[in-house]
This record gives sequence, C-alpha cells and structure tokens, in this order.
Amino acid sequence: MAERQLLLVEGKDDEHVFYHLLQHHQVSKTFSIKNKDGVENLLGTLDVELLASGLERLGIVVDADTDLARRWQALRNILQSSGYNNVPDVPVDTGTVIHQNDKPIIGIWLMPDNRLPGLLEDFTGFLVPPGDALWKRAESCLQQIPEIERRFPSIHQPKAHIHTWLAWQEEPGTPLGLAITKRYLDANAPHAQKLVDWVRQLF
Repeated sequence: MAERQLLLVEGKDDEHVFYHLLQHHQVSKTFSIKNKDGVENLLGTLDVELLASGLERLGIVVDADTDLARRWQALRNILQSSGYNNVPDVPVDTGTVIHQNDKPIIGIWLMPDNRLPGLLEDFTGFLVPPGDALWKRAESCLQQIPEIERRFPSIHQPKAHIHTWLAWQEEPGTPLGLAITKRYLDANAPHAQKLVDWVRQLF
C-alpha cells in the first residue's frame, strides 16, 4: 500500500537521528521515514515518489554539501518539472513547506540548517552541549593531523570531528541517533527544536 505521508532521507544515519529526535520530542508518528541510500538516488527517483498514488505529504531531507544554492536549484528543477510553480528562489531558514493545488504538500530541509553548506554531521555538531571541552579538543586533534596523513577529504571534516568526539564518550563509538537518546547530544538545542518544528508543520 502506498504511503500517504513520507519523509525521504539520504541514509541510515539521517533515519536514526530523526527517529531518536522525534521520539525525544514525542512527535506523533503519522508518517514513514524512507532511507534512499544516497542523495543521487533520492534526487534521481524524486519525480517517481511524487507520482505515488495516495501521497498527501512528502518531506525531503538532503545535505547541502559544499554548494547550498546548487543543491536547492536541483530540487527546485525537479519540483517545477513535476508541476510545482511556487517553489521559492531560496530555502526558508526554518524549513520550506510548499503548497500546490491538487498536489502533495512538499517539505524541504537542507542539512545542516537551510542556510549553511554542510552535512548531517554539521547539524549534530550543533547539538553538542556548549562549552564541551572534549569537542574543542577533538577539533584540535584533527587540525594537528598533517595534510599528507589525512585520509578523509575536507568535506568530511565534520564527520571526523563528531565521531572523534563520540569515541571519547562513556560508551565510545555510539551512533549519532543513539547519542541523542543517551543525551551526549542535546535534543533540546535550538537547531534540534527548529528541525522538529518543521516536521510538525509539515506532518
């Protein structure tokens, strides 16, 4: 049976972060979360998802990566080709919600915060308690790795940062989603609250 309300995410980490964040905030689960196994697949099948029978509301969560404007334009082009003629030129800071007559309501969130380039890991970095000494120490450790010895591209620096920090918690290596439930990450931080408010507005 086709889903009436659906949230599309890039991968498992996104799926688990949403699950634990929404559970913490006791958001009614009126929708399903669908992991699309990568942004290419999400964007490549979005037009098909929009045509699903009985679909009423569709949320789309993708990383802005290095170029937020380019990512937004890619989404905008797909939606316009699917008959949405009122997609804003730029994303709304608090999360975009688009209403179009006789079409599913669309919500879009560009990680981390609809304004900055970046990834899910930048968003979870915003949930680290302010002034956490180990967060600054993890950043310092990464900066001390000589360029020639770095095995990750610069765009993945936020991933290295958050996972280094998580490796130093009470249970080292806790996944991002579970780190919310274990309260290593603050589910009540302003960035988390803003994301939850967008979900409530959409669904």
